[in-house]
Amino acid sequence: MGHAHAPVLPEERPSWGAIAWRFAFALVVVGLLVAYGSSFTVQEQHSAIVTRFGQPVQERDEPGLYAKWPWPVEQVHFIDRRFRYHNTPFTETFTRDRKNVVLLTYVVWRVENPLLYFQSLGRVEEAEHLLDGMVTAAKNLHMANYELSALVSTSPDEMKTPEIEQRILEEVRKAMTKTFGIAVEQVGVKRIAYPEDNMVAVLEQMRAERRAEADELRARGTKEAEAIRNEGLVQAEQILREARQEAGTIIGQAEKEAAETYAKAHELDPGFYRFWRSMQVLRNTLGTRSTIILRSDQEPFRELFESDLSGLGPRKPAAAGTAALTGPASKPDPEDTP
Repeated sequence: MGHAHAPVLPEERPSWGAIAWRFAFALVVVGLLVAYGSSFTVQEQHSAIVTRFGQPVQERDEPGLYAKWPWPVEQVHFIDRRFRYHNTPFTETFTRDRKNVVLLTYVVWRVENPLLYFQSLGRVEEAEHLLDGMVTAAKNLHMANYELSALVSTSPDEMKTPEIEQRILEEVRKAMTKTFGIAVEQVGVKRIAYPEDNMVAVLEQMRAERRAEADELRARGTKEAEAIRNEGLVQAEQILREARQEAGTIIGQAEKEAAETYAKAHELDPGFYRFWRSMQVLRNTLGTRSTIILRSDQEPFRELFESDLSGLGPRKPAAAGTAALTGPASKPDPEDTP
């Protein structure tokens, strides 16, 4: 029994419409590729350097869409103009007093002239490597003019760190801007370290500065205390002077009143007043257990022998002679003392 063979159909060919669509699609793809290769976009804070066969032909700094010849005729190099922060490595340097100090510094920089930067350096790594060498050279140059106390001190007047940073900045900025198109905005000391053999000198210097500050504070305190004591003495003397003046006024007034009282008493009875005054003199003169030998006709003892103590008769003259008075006598009464 034989096998039946299917009939062979003629091969189907695409229509002219399908071929046209495929050709149009290919043209669109090629056009997009050509358009993509013939344009570039510059972003904010960026610049673009267009080179033709390796030679710069145009520079674009403003953001936007720009045209160029496709690669390999022209090529675009983008440069970031934003601020960059870079830490330089630890480097040892000598101060004016021959102290070895290790400084870690930082640099804030940006691209100011994109074309000059592209032609001289071209890469961020090259720029930062160059900054390391420039900052190190500037540190060695200017730290030789300062002592160690300009970096480490307890006295604000001796600290010169901002001044040192400014001098290093000026030294680095001048060379980098003119030659490489880089603007160095700031150079600062981030950290200070010391070799092990230099730590003893640093600590001793810090102790000496603290002792000097303590002595200054003590001297200032002593001066202020002395001023306070002197002021107190002046005020005390003024108070005592016013008190003595017031006391003198009171005593003078009291003596005046006492004299007026004595005068009134004398006017009332001159004989009794004379007798009473003589008794006051005797009372103030004789002390405890005292013996005095005087004439009986002398004042003030004459009143004891010539006066009529009872008040009943006139005084009788006593014979001339001596009299002995033996104590004890009572202590004087302050209120009766003239």
